[in-house]
Amino acid sequence: MITTDAKMTDLSQYGCNNKKLVREVITYRQNRKGKPLKISREKYLRSDINCGSYGCQLCPMNERSRFKLDEDPPIHSQKFNFKHYLLPDVGFILRQVDVVDELGNVILLQSVMEEVWRKNVTKYKRIRDGTKLKKWMYFLNDHHCDTYLDRHPDETVDERNIRALVHCYEYFSNHFASRKIKLVILSDDPEFRKCLKIENSDSVLVATGEEYVMSLTEEFKGLEDKLCRVPFNEDEVINKYNKGDFEYPPHLDPVAVQNGIKTGKYFQGPYRNINFYEGSVRIGSDIEEPAQKKRKGDEINLNEILLQGLEHINRASEGDIVAIEILPEDKWSVPSGIVIVEPAEHEPPLTDDKIVVDKETADPDARDEEYRQEEEEILEAVIKSNKSVQQKRRTGKVVGIIRRKWKPCCGVIQRSLKHGSNFHMFLPDNKKLPRVRIETRNVDRFDGKKIVVQIDQWPITSRFPIGHYIKILGDAGTIETETQAILHEHGIPHDPFSKAVEACLPTLPYTIDPEEYTKRKDFRDLVICSVDPEGCTDIDDALHCKKLDDEIYEVGVHIADVSYYVRPETALDEEAAKRSTTVYLADRRIHMIPGTLSTTVASLHCKEDKLVFSVVWKMDKNAQILDTKFYKGIMNSKAAMTYAEAQSRLNSKTANDEISVSLKGLSYLAQILRKRRFDNGALMLSGGEVSDDGEVEDDCEESHAMVEEFMLLANCSVAQFVLNTFREYALLRRHPTPPPANFEPLLLAAKAHNISIDVDKGSKALNESLERQPPELKSILRVLTTRCMTQALYCCSGTTAPDEYHHFGLAADIYTHFTSPIRRYADLIVHRLLAIALEVEAPNQKILDPQRIHASCENINIRHRMAQYASRASYNIHKCKMLKGKKEVHLGYIMFVRRNALQIFVPKYAMEGFIFFPKDAIYEYNEKDGEVKFGSVSFRPLDKVTIGLSLEEKKDKVVFRLLKPEVPGLSDQPDQ
Repeated sequence: MITTDAKMTDLSQYGCNNKKLVREVITYRQNRKGKPLKISREKYLRSDINCGSYGCQLCPMNERSRFKLDEDPPIHSQKFNFKHYLLPDVGFILRQVDVVDELGNVILLQSVMEEVWRKNVTKYKRIRDGTKLKKWMYFLNDHHCDTYLDRHPDETVDERNIRALVHCYEYFSNHFASRKIKLVILSDDPEFRKCLKIENSDSVLVATGEEYVMSLTEEFKGLEDKLCRVPFNEDEVINKYNKGDFEYPPHLDPVAVQNGIKTGKYFQGPYRNINFYEGSVRIGSDIEEPAQKKRKGDEINLNEILLQGLEHINRASEGDIVAIEILPEDKWSVPSGIVIVEPAEHEPPLTDDKIVVDKETADPDARDEEYRQEEEEILEAVIKSNKSVQQKRRTGKVVGIIRRKWKPCCGVIQRSLKHGSNFHMFLPDNKKLPRVRIETRNVDRFDGKKIVVQIDQWPITSRFPIGHYIKILGDAGTIETETQAILHEHGIPHDPFSKAVEACLPTLPYTIDPEEYTKRKDFRDLVICSVDPEGCTDIDDALHCKKLDDEIYEVGVHIADVSYYVRPETALDEEAAKRSTTVYLADRRIHMIPGTLSTTVASLHCKEDKLVFSVVWKMDKNAQILDTKFYKGIMNSKAAMTYAEAQSRLNSKTANDEISVSLKGLSYLAQILRKRRFDNGALMLSGGEVSDDGEVEDDCEESHAMVEEFMLLANCSVAQFVLNTFREYALLRRHPTPPPANFEPLLLAAKAHNISIDVDKGSKALNESLERQPPELKSILRVLTTRCMTQALYCCSGTTAPDEYHHFGLAADIYTHFTSPIRRYADLIVHRLLAIALEVEAPNQKILDPQRIHASCENINIRHRMAQYASRASYNIHKCKMLKGKKEVHLGYIMFVRRNALQIFVPKYAMEGFIFFPKDAIYEYNEKDGEVKFGSVSFRPLDKVTIGLSLEEKKDKVVFRLLKPEVPGLSDQPDQ
């Protein structure tokens, strides 16, 4: 690209108060045919952009002036023992963002931040958000008439950015000279100093991250552990971490990778970890191969490529987007079926207050022999599997990393026993992540602590990646610390709401604006009630049923009108969009919107006037919809009931008060709707508690079903109306049909019990085949079927093909979420779209934007998934606490038979664990049928077993013990 300065115009001659220059910038790019394309644009340069320093008399004052830097910056450095501001370059921010986060009086150049954005959006957003609260000044050097620099012909972006950085250094040095404030450039790049010599700028003050941090005073002592100590130069990295006995294959350069993908030699996709030595990559498109080579059933795993061995995984970690090469067919393989026993000894034991950390540790360097033995065990199992299984899976190897997904991870330190060693092993809580080597001189302060670590690099000579410490969460094992770790690990925003957000909230005590009573439909005379779980305070839905005559019912679903309070483009709306969902943990909830709204003002409490968005139907006695209306209204709930209280009214034959009559009318219609929905093919899935006789336990099934049916109906009605009005802007909830590979565990279990399940004829056939199964297996089969489902996703109708709108689980052509705006941002968007469609709100182009809705859906999908994972992890912690000091006996089901273990599901606690086979045990493993035999006793998927549960407090680990059937060497005796 070539850039030239064509002309410059001074606008002050036309009456502008401040000097403004217009510069014509001409760039040349190649078009698709390779020919040069001339692009001309105007760039406005200003002289009224202030430096951001308090007390500056040289900068013009205007309403846009911002001051973030101290007038007299404190001196914290022993080497740079004078007043100074910091000027980091691109590489420093990318490598040392955790160090930058602790520093003040930092000037962030626009040219630097734009390059950070191009290279790492996550770190850019982190720094950008920091400018709102910290002493960081974002300086628009590319718009200031004294700091803008043209890019020279044939000059790279990096070369131009270095010139711009030095130029800004000189500008600020002169600007602050009268106040005796200097500048220090922070750069880890050794080439930067060479460039300074070429530019004859030897007087520029430059420091690496390590030089600057190590020169800081005692109050910054802990900051050195946050340094990324991986050398900047690749050769130095190899030398520093070269142990001489292990080396990964080098990755291809990005150009070779992209060319290989274009030609079909390589494929790309996300890496998914099976264990440290096995994984898979799901590629984006089918691999073309001659039809005669395809074998029966081969299409099941067509896009799932198996990776085995450290050499073939080649430093890929969970979630990375990788480039792979498919190996020749004679090297295809099958998964080992081995369950790796992770070094769980590091997991601290749980007590009432905290966990006491086991001091028995191993030297990470000395454990390489153990790692080699682990890999050999995996590969030996693979050889056995390859002999017994004819159909192999496509197998490949990683040739390059397209995009890393390294995020901060939580865990504990395993100290090196080498005296004086600065290298220690970090053991992450997330078993899908590799162990990480970190370098620290202050390892004592990490004893017994749960810490957060960031991976920096993975050299080819290191079996494990290299990282650095970020922060201490607290004493490992306390409920509070473990909860913080869960929130951090899953990226759940949980900081207190900002003052800007609080400023958007209505004041308490709150009264509805009298004007709303005249604008909205009045539902206050209707018998409206809410039915929710016990202890629910964020009530966002209520219902009513009124019989108009012997044949016609009026039914209403009334939803809290959160969109009235959360207006678009406010700080409250931005925070709600960022959080996207309320997160429910075992002992707390992380609200999407502040409690003032979620539990007080918007929540549909009993005996209070509330603003609602309502769907009202007229139905006949067969629950056929005759008419559908949507209203902005006002209601006053007559009762706020729990499911148990509602069920009690439904069960009563004598209750004939108006609330009970309304509930019984709702239940009558709901049962008809439910039967019709299942007749149309909706799936009856289960994640519920299974009793000893194999049935799902639910004492309030009727009241649950009543609420569920009308929430589903409201969502379908709103989805259809919004889509009919806005074909391009509707936010929908879709559930993709599961691919055949997803049903492999279900089919294997069915085969073991000689039963047939239809998985390839649609949801209705699947549901009917599940209904035909023996009662003792029906419920657990539904649990396993639920696990085979794909993830339901939010999407925008304008960016999704119409044939992908379908919701497989509900057998619905169109579906959305409308009924929970207090806890789901997707519902809030749907409320806004519905209001515009009804013309009660003016059209807003930022709301009616397919790309913005699509981006919102992408964020909501991620947040929703992480919220589910965090909730499960939180409940697992509390389940461990419940087992403290107990030895319980429960029904269990074998979910999977592995080569060296049984994977057991205990419905009582919805908990899974492994029963490992003794290494000297004699048994027959049939991988094809998923069965293992110990003499005359065989174990198959979905077999019932009796399990003993207890807590091994020293390791904070729930221990699964097989009690029945009795197998010598494998089962234990029941506790007396």
